[in-house]
Amino acid sequence: MNFQSVVEDVKGRVETLSGHSQKVAEISIESLKQAGDVVVGGYKSLLNENTTAAKEIYSAAVSSFEKAKTDGLKAIAADPISYLPATDTLVAPFSQTVTVVSRTGEELYKVVKTGVETIQAQLTGKSPAAKVAKAAKATTKKAAATVKKAVKAAEKAAE
Repeated sequence: MNFQSVVEDVKGRVETLSGHSQKVAEISIESLKQAGDVVVGGYKSLLNENTTAAKEIYSAAVSSFEKAKTDGLKAIAADPISYLPATDTLVAPFSQTVTVVSRTGEELYKVVKTGVETIQAQLTGKSPAAKVAKAAKATTKKAAATVKKAVKAAEKAAE
């Protein structure tokens, strides 16, 4: 091989890699935008729910304080638990937070997974749809085998 053919070969490979890199960068930026939208949506949802919960807790605390003020120390000492806010008022925001955070995490995982699969497909030249079609075909075969077994079992039971 002469020097010119080596240069041409390297130039062709660099152009190919440059094209792949540009497509990977575009996919990565799009995935980051989607991930940002998911995180911002989850944050807004969490903020709204916790703000509402804080208002409810504050309202309950104020009403408990007013009740305690009117009832006096003897009534408070006799039954202190009746002056506390309901447990639902305190526990519900925590449950909502866990739900929102886990839902946001699942959505974020799906976005990142899709982005990574798209990048892998771009680099390998295989489309993600081919993987989905292959998985669907395997699932269909498994379902057909399960149905056949169920039919055979039903026939034996009928005898």
